[in-house]
Amino acid sequence: MKAAFQTAYGNSDVLQYGDQEAPEITANQVLVRNYASSVNPRDLLIRSGRYQLQFLVPKFPLILGSDLAGEVLKTGSRVKGFKPGDRVYGMKNPLEGLATYAEQVSVPARNLALIPGNLSYVEAAGVPLCGLTAWQALVDHANLKAGQQVLIVGASGGVGSYSVQIAKVLGASVTAVCSGANAEMVKRIGAGRVIDYLQSDFTKENDRYDIILDTVGRHDLQRCAPVLKPGGYYISTIPSPKNLKAMAATRVRSLFSKTALRAEVVMVKPSGRNLQSVSDLIDRGAVIPLIDRVFPIEETAAAHDLSRSQRARGKIILDIQTPS
Repeated sequence: MKAAFQTAYGNSDVLQYGDQEAPEITANQVLVRNYASSVNPRDLLIRSGRYQLQFLVPKFPLILGSDLAGEVLKTGSRVKGFKPGDRVYGMKNPLEGLATYAEQVSVPARNLALIPGNLSYVEAAGVPLCGLTAWQALVDHANLKAGQQVLIVGASGGVGSYSVQIAKVLGASVTAVCSGANAEMVKRIGAGRVIDYLQSDFTKENDRYDIILDTVGRHDLQRCAPVLKPGGYYISTIPSPKNLKAMAATRVRSLFSKTALRAEVVMVKPSGRNLQSVSDLIDRGAVIPLIDRVFPIEETAAAHDLSRSQRARGKIILDIQTPS
């Protein structure tokens, strides 16, 4: 099979395109003919050897990628709920081998969901990791409730754009933090108010929030505490030592006080069940995947360079092969 891969850590020029061995599947896995994947910020960290959990990353030759969207080719003997020909999407973490920048992917069946009927493979490929991160941050970690005030930092990016939409459809009032150039876009997907981070510092304003979701990693609980309501949550997608320490400390404090502030770190977990919840929102038209640009898999390095610029609005997609 063809894949984008690397044999050394470094800049985007370490990425190659060529032949790699097709994967095998176990009894609980599904073999997918993969039509599209996406670029996520952690792909760049793993590629360069700077990922916080680099010890979990497979050895060289390394095929990057977490998101997949394709057609079931074969199922393991213990797999139920999927059959050859099904349109499926999902994600893989480093411990599961990554390897979604490839024409074929082996993936645990529990990671998969059926692609909503209103999405193409290219559109679907941008959903899993970012949609799951947003869902798990807001629902599983912060227990979001209708009527709450939610602030999303990095609202125009992959995780941010899903977070705005999911928070809105679940009944929250959403404030988005992004550049002024992206203000109209995030308003269209559900933000009631937009703060241009180039003009204003939300931590210096008078508004208070039940949940602050920081998808960029430039803040922490200490900095955000003045604008959190009692019992509020600061959630980061960055598992830095400082954030992990704050999470442990505030979980203990919250056992003794309902008004204690909470810090949480969302480290996305593959979940077909959670992905199905996101899919239901997409089926209803309540959540729409936002795509910045689609690159052919042969141009993965260019796709990484765009991601590194932090100027993408929505997802960067890799088109791997044309469905037959």
